[in-house]
Amino acid sequence: MAQVQFYRYVGQAEADSIVQTGVIKSSSGITWFTPDFYESVQEAQEKLALPQIPTHRVGPVPADEMPDFDHCPIRPVRPRYGQPGGGVEAATTGEVKLFRIASLV
Repeated sequence: MAQVQFYRYVGQAEADSIVQTGVIKSSSGITWFTPDFYESVQEAQEKLALPQIPTHRVGPVPADEMPDFDHCPIRPVRPRYGQPGGGVEAATTGEVKLFRIASLV
């Protein structure tokens, strides 16, 4: 059985920081992830209700490499920023080692 993997969809500035440090951690201290893989930047923005179109997909990160989702357990994404939501998200205050990052644009 395949292991669950997690992704983070980010803009250029955060992607640059992640590559430089080798660590996935939001500057806010709360880092959101999704088990959903999106190939389209529009779909990622819509399903994750992101305020801006992401430029990079971070991951996959295997579930056994993820810290506990201590800020927010896995839940459906609600509409916000004029986006419909409908994806799945969870958040951690922990750090995650960079496994892979891909440009979406």
